Amino acid sequence: MRTVLFTVCVVVMLAGQALAQQDSALSVEDIVNTVKKGVVKVQGIDIGGPTSAGWGGGSGFLFEIDYDTGLGYAITNHHVSGSSSISAVTFWDGAAYKARLVATEPGIDIALLEVYDLPDESDLPDSEKTIIPVVLGDSDTVPIGALGMAMGAPGDFNDAINIDRSNPYDAGMLMQTVTTGEVSGRDWPIEFLLGINRQAQSDLGRQYGTNFDYAFKVSTPINPGNSGGPLFNNSGEVIGINFWGGSFQMAQNSNHAIPINLAKDFVFQVLEKGRFEKPWTGMDIIFPSWVSVDEYTEFTEKYRPDYIEIFNIRRDSPASRAGLRKGDIIVSVDGQQFTDPEKLRLYVFSQDIGNELELVVKRDNKIMKEPIFVEVGVKRTYDSEFSV
Repeated sequence: MRTVLFTVCVVVMLAGQALAQQDSALSVEDIVNTVKKGVVKVQGIDIGGPTSAGWGGGSGFLFEIDYDTGLGYAITNHHVSGSSSISAVTFWDGAAYKARLVATEPGIDIALLEVYDLPDESDLPDSEKTIIPVVLGDSDTVPIGALGMAMGAPGDFNDAINIDRSNPYDAGMLMQTVTTGEVSGRDWPIEFLLGINRQAQSDLGRQYGTNFDYAFKVSTPINPGNSGGPLFNNSGEVIGINFWGGSFQMAQNSNHAIPINLAKDFVFQVLEKGRFEKPWTGMDIIFPSWVSVDEYTEFTEKYRPDYIEIFNIRRDSPASRAGLRKGDIIVSVDGQQFTDPEKLRLYVFSQDIGNELELVVKRDNKIMKEPIFVEVGVKRTYDSEFSV
């Protein structure tokens, strides 16, 4: 009898939890009405005219606002606004504000913007506010099959460069669009071999060094201009950042989003410490500096070896202090063999500052008797993304 009662109680409890989850889920229309006042269009501005690393614009989202100072903080992609010190940020109602670049990290394609001169709406109810920050969710808990709703401002950017920008609706970009799909994959590695660097005509391709060890694969359509915009779950929380649309115009069921937790690690380190501490050793291992983007595919297919060679060592770096040299071949790191430099790059990026890496090295065609230990340091702002 006790077993039957216990079973009934468990069934009732699980049914209650399922109903509670259903109640917490919002319709797409409800989500849009909840979050639209925090989603923005981002247009990089440079001396001589607007620029955005060649793309002309993108999307972003405001996640924090200080009414006392009139400052707000927004997240977008590095390839949208990371090369512009000043950007124009336009909200859903056409109101445009200036934003300055606080920090950018090409390695995870994230840029942090500070939007200023925002109106003081602290005394207004939410229904009357024109700006409401979005809520950042927890990407670690997102299951496969969950809703992925993307918002952004797609458009034809190349035609939007030399027009009258006094009316933001004439900028050649839609103010806001919504697309829906599902999170179809987790922990998807993003490496420049994925094809990003082979799109020689796109500045996302020329943005060398975008590598991170997990991403969302989504069936949500992500078009040019959605980059940097938020990916929402069914509670209206941001779980990712629209990053890469796979094959634009085609194969729109194979897109990618940066998990929001990666961005939170970056932006909150910057806001709290004034900088992002990126793990780094000071080795150039990806490919020689003389290989241009246009030559990359040919180099990869014809000349790239199946081992990892150090093409350069950064001066006064952890690698140089450990005794590594240009021309050394890395046989193993911490007992693991890496024939793909992108995967070794991701391995270094996953380390904590201060960790020690044990490298077995071949020098002058001979494997050195003793391993070389390299302490993981913090990447310096003046060191290129070519260094790992």
